[in-house]
Amino acid sequence: MSHIPAYVYCLFLLLLWMGISRCLPRTIRVERLAIMPVLMAILGFRGFEGLFSQPTMFDLLAAALGLCAGMAIGWHHVRTWNIGVDRERGSLSLPGDVMMLVIILATFAFEFLLHAAAETHSIWFSAPAVPSVAAAIWAGFIGMSVGRNLHLFSRYMNVPVEPVDQAG
Repeated sequence: MSHIPAYVYCLFLLLLWMGISRCLPRTIRVERLAIMPVLMAILGFRGFEGLFSQPTMFDLLAAALGLCAGMAIGWHHVRTWNIGVDRERGSLSLPGDVMMLVIILATFAFEFLLHAAAETHSIWFSAPAVPSVAAAIWAGFIGMSVGRNLHLFSRYMNVPVEPVDQAG
């Protein structure tokens, strides 16, 4: 690839920092659970749109299946975590985990491979199944982040808010 824009390096470093920070135990506000799934979705849609002209129904079906599979993997991954919930502060205490770092690195490697194949006119890139497989893989990465964070959010919501003392 002849030119990689500078913003790609900055974005990669930002996401790498976010992934590494998730390897350590931390306390986050519950609203932050939306950041990575939204960011992954934007990058996935932008990446797919930049490489393939128009998604077919089969591409959309493959993406839906990839999203469901990724969500199941993400949901299953965090089901045994011991988390702390503070509903008054709206925060979650989470253990360190390498999953998000792996998702980020795999997503960048996958997208780099596709862009390199497109620019070098690799024979395999012109195969009819490539857009569908790419859609499924991208959606799978998005789904892992979504499933993980939906599970954490559902566990947060299942903890009752402490009632206000109404002693009289």
